[in-house]
Amino acid sequence: MTQEIVPIQPELLEVANTYLQTGSIVETANALSIPPDRVAGYLEKKEIRSYIDQVFLDQGYRNRSRLAQLLDKVIDAKVEEAEETEMYSDKDLADLIHMAHKMRMDELKLQQARPGIQINQQINNENPFGQGKYGDLVQKLLECPNE
Repeated sequence: MTQEIVPIQPELLEVANTYLQTGSIVETANALSIPPDRVAGYLEKKEIRSYIDQVFLDQGYRNRSRLAQLLDKVIDAKVEEAEETEMYSDKDLADLIHMAHKMRMDELKLQQARPGIQINQQINNENPFGQGKYGDLVQKLLECPNE
């Protein structure tokens, strides 16, 4: 999977990194001497949320490759234990393999669910009263002289 590089302003990056260290909007605001509502506003920006999510997912056992390696070790240990003792349950092995498969499928779904580019287009009509028959009717009523 190729990761998209998102340019982040240095001051926003400082807010994001401080927030990752403190885990609190108030503590981040105190550390950087800025108002908490400003910190909250910065953290709501798409590029900052994306950066924080990526850092969070790349650390510790939340890291998808590290998690997959750990699950592979557990499956290998379970298979080895089953071969040595010849006492095992097919259900235990099937559950572990099913879990590994489900995690992989969920990861693929998330990768495919990334939103594409959305283009919004504004259409300004000549009629200031709206589109369709209703707009035409209002325009006719206002233009018609009173009898």
